Amino acid sequence: MDIFFTFMFLVSLIALAYFSIRGGIHHFTKTGVNRPYKKYTLISVGLTILFLALTVWAAPSGTARSSTSQSDTASSSKAKKSSAKDASKRKASISKANSIKEKESSESALSSSKEESESIAASKSESKEDSESIASSESESSKKQSEAESSSIAKASSESLAASSSSAKKASETSTTDNASYTKDGDWTTAASGMVFVSDSNKYYTSVKNPGNYQYMTQSAADNSGAKPAPRGNQYARP
Repeated sequence: MDIFFTFMFLVSLIALAYFSIRGGIHHFTKTGVNRPYKKYTLISVGLTILFLALTVWAAPSGTARSSTSQSDTASSSKAKKSSAKDASKRKASISKANSIKEKESSESALSSSKEESESIAASKSESKEDSESIASSESESSKKQSEAESSSIAKASSESLAASSSSAKKASETSTTDNASYTKDGDWTTAASGMVFVSDSNKYYTSVKNPGNYQYMTQSAADNSGAKPAPRGNQYARP
């Protein structure tokens, strides 16, 4: 409202100046035309005074409003400052609590790690003792086992030597006694009655081309050794 009154005061002031100037010009020139510039000038003076008074009257309310707004602004800024201060205090207390919690957690972690290291060291010592005892028992058992194996190997070797000597003796006896038993007919050698030629594949024949590649023995000895009669012959042996 005070802006409107100020605007109207300025308009009235301009009208007052206009009509005053035109009235002065008309008074000095005497053109003969009766124009009511004096009347318009007086009206403009009245309007100017009126709007000046209204502007002055409306100005205190605007000042009050501006002071009120300023006080509201100051109170709001004060409230913001106090809220910011409270927030900073809360943040400080929260950070302090967090630091205390972190300190406690670090202390608990250190104590737990210390306990774990002690338990690990104890378990290591126990495992070392167990490994030593296991190693000693294993060395004793391996020693006993090696002794038993060496004795069994010696026994088996002596038995094998005895068996080989007896078999060699038997083979020599059979070769000397039986070489004259088979007969030769061209490329083929025929075994005597009751005698057979045993091949390496454990099959026996009665007639072969190369008797040196076979064992010459009785048919009963071949059957006892697990040899079987050959189902068919080939270019080197006949059943």
